[in-house]
Amino acid sequence: MTPHPPELENQRMPFFDSLVHTTPDGSWLGERRYNADVDRLVEDMQSEGIERACLVAIADFIDNQHVLDVASRHPGRFVPVGSINPAAIAKAEIEEAVGQIARRGFAGLKLHPRLNEYDPLDERCLSTIRAAGRCGLVVFLDTLFRQRRAATRYSLDVVDRIAVDCPDTQIVLLHGCGAALLELTELVRLHSQLVLDASFTILKYRGSSLDLDLRYAFSQLDRRIVVGSDFPEFLPSEAQRISAELMEGL
Repeated sequence: MTPHPPELENQRMPFFDSLVHTTPDGSWLGERRYNADVDRLVEDMQSEGIERACLVAIADFIDNQHVLDVASRHPGRFVPVGSINPAAIAKAEIEEAVGQIARRGFAGLKLHPRLNEYDPLDERCLSTIRAAGRCGLVVFLDTLFRQRRAATRYSLDVVDRIAVDCPDTQIVLLHGCGAALLELTELVRLHSQLVLDASFTILKYRGSSLDLDLRYAFSQLDRRIVVGSDFPEFLPSEAQRISAELMEGL
C-alpha cells in the first residue's frame, strides 16, 4: 500500500454520514433499546468533527415534518430525506405523493419495504421509484428485504430488477444488501444510477469476513459507495472510526 503523503498523516478523514434518524421522544421503532434523541446525535457529530449527515424519515415510523423541523433547527448540518409507503397509496396518486416530497424541499425519498411490509417489486413501489427520478429525488432504498410474514426473492435479484426497470432514478442501496455486499458491488458497477451504501452493515458485521469485502468495495467503487451509521443503531463516530480503519492505505 502507498503511504499517505506527509501533510495528510495527522488529518482526520472528512466524514458525511449517509444515514441517520431521530424521533421527537427519542424512542426507536416504538422501543427504548436505542436513544434516537437529536441532541445525542448532534453531540456525537460535534465531538468528532462530523459536519453533515442525511436525516431520513421512515413512513409510518418517523414523520416527514419532524425531519424538516430538525433540519431547520440545525441549518447546514442535515440533508432532509422524506418517506412514503407506496403500499398505502393508490397507484394513480403516487405521482402526486412523490411530487409533494420534492416540493417540500426534501433531497431524497426513503422506501422501506421491510418495515412497511410490501414487496419491493410491487408495481406501486416501482412506479414510486420512477416518479422520484422524474422529480429529481434520489431514492434511499432499504435493501434488507427479508420479512417475517412473507418469503422474499434474493436481494441481488430484487435490486437487479429495480435497476433495469428504473434506469433514470438515482438509487442509494441502503445497507448494501447486508451479507451479500460483495456481490452487490458487481451490480453497482453495471448500473450507473446505483450507489452502494454501507451504513449499519459496516458495524453490524464487524469482525466477520465482510470486513474484507468492504475493503475491496472501497478500493473498487470509489465515488459509487457511501458510508453511514444508521443512527441510533450505531453512532456516527463509530462509523467514522471503522471506515477509517477499513480504508487505511487506500
